[in-house]
Amino acid sequence: MTRYSSLLPLLIALPLAGTAASQTLIADAFGLYDPTSAPGRQSWAGWTSAGLVAAAGPDRVLILAGPKSLVAGKDPGHVVALVLDRHGNLVADGTPASVTVDGTPFPTPTRGGIADLLVPPMTRAGEVFAGATAGDRQSPKAMLGVTADLASVAPALEKVQSNVTGETFFEIASAKLTDRFGNPLPEGTAASVILQHEDGSHSVAYGLALQDRIGARFIARDIAGPATAQLALGSRTSDETGLAILAPQPVGRPNLEVTALPLVAAVDVRLGPFLTTDGYTLNDGAPVTLALALGDGTTITEAGWIRDGEVSLTLPIAPGTGVTAVTLTSPLGMLDFLADWQAAAPRSMP
Repeated sequence: MTRYSSLLPLLIALPLAGTAASQTLIADAFGLYDPTSAPGRQSWAGWTSAGLVAAAGPDRVLILAGPKSLVAGKDPGHVVALVLDRHGNLVADGTPASVTVDGTPFPTPTRGGIADLLVPPMTRAGEVFAGATAGDRQSPKAMLGVTADLASVAPALEKVQSNVTGETFFEIASAKLTDRFGNPLPEGTAASVILQHEDGSHSVAYGLALQDRIGARFIARDIAGPATAQLALGSRTSDETGLAILAPQPVGRPNLEVTALPLVAAVDVRLGPFLTTDGYTLNDGAPVTLALALGDGTTITEAGWIRDGEVSLTLPIAPGTGVTAVTLTSPLGMLDFLADWQAAAPRSMP
């Protein structure tokens, strides 16, 4: 190799991908130039000869792999290895190199200093490692991620509990969910379970995949009656599965207290506790309706809500009018209280 000699020469070696070689350029007071293509400039600039620097053998191997997330059976991968000599130049075309993907080596001679490999779609979900070698040099490790083909997962429910006790938590779980290649659903994948009730309303709960299954929890409150359950995953839904949600059953009857408040022309009505056969009181916020029959033949109807197992209402009633009967409607059913505050037989809800 021959280089120019001058008082202040600056030699710059630039990698040329197209020629896979490094060419000597000269920087003088007039800028950069290629001495082999400007002989006239050589004479007046004081240079006497020029030469080319050929790329040396592989010294470093850099690797790129992507995309980082591939759908099983659909997306191809791409692995590119950049092979450089000790000066940072791209190696010559045809330099032997090998790209290894998931333990399988693929001979890939360089072109423009690059070993380029397209990876066909893979069917096994998980992490796939890739690397490259050239000469006695090897690249760092690269990784491709292959995920299950969610579009091919067929949602399905496990056997659903046929009778659900009121005021309890219950779970509706999926069957084992896999794609068309048998890959499990990735953990953290979201899905929803939809309950359709007899009146056309819906209850929805959401769950995340854990160990190739998804479960969603409901509370059997204010949704008594027959229902159907369905799992929705993306745009696909499972077959419907039927179940019955049982209404809570009362234990005894709530105590009734009616207290006259003549100073404000009202009465205070207290009812409770509302006990169930499951050993607890009705939940706070459960709706209650009271209808009071008055001594003058009129009726007052007022709505309230359970709090701490009881309901308390203050109703405007003229002093001396008197209350002759109270009809109670709650999630536990309908109950009549007579003037002596002894309950008649409970009535079913209309």
